[in-house]
Amino acid sequence: MNLRRNGVNRIRQLLTIAVLATIASACASGPTRYLHPNADLGAIKKVAVLPFENVSGVAGSSDKVHKLFLVELLSLEIFDVVEPGAVSKVIRGETAGTPDQLTPDDLKRIGKALGADGLFMGQIVDYQDPRGAAGGGPEITLQFRLVEVTSGATIWSTSETRAGVKVSTRLFGVSGDSITEATRKVIQRQLATLLK
Repeated sequence: MNLRRNGVNRIRQLLTIAVLATIASACASGPTRYLHPNADLGAIKKVAVLPFENVSGVAGSSDKVHKLFLVELLSLEIFDVVEPGAVSKVIRGETAGTPDQLTPDDLKRIGKALGADGLFMGQIVDYQDPRGAAGGGPEITLQFRLVEVTSGATIWSTSETRAGVKVSTRLFGVSGDSITEATRKVIQRQLATLLK
């Protein structure tokens, strides 16, 4: 009888933990978003995605995130997107260094050369996948912004961090997202703030 009561109590404890984990997961904050008060996103018809800056220290992460960002941006079907090859060609002609070091005048010139109304820029702040004995999950921090070419001003910006594995993953032992899938989900959430 005592064993049965202990088993029932254990099941109740696990269910309580599962409910709390679900609530905590649902309450997790999404991306931080900035939208310029005078921004008219509807006026942005054609955009270019500049190469992303990598400050994470993980080689190759900026190219990987850039490719995932392009696919997710195209899937929104709200902008015409300049082909990456054309962007690379124009950027090679710039001597300002990284895209983050470009001045508003540089951005206006690049936008005009590409025939774009807006330029997306990005920064990979953290991009780790500490899987292994510790059971950690992807740790990602991505920042993106959209610059209006005519003014050279940032009209939209977003940042999001995803750190480690979800509580439900730890509790139930199911495998979490790969770093690629986690990155894709973070980008989707960030781009969704353009539509709000």
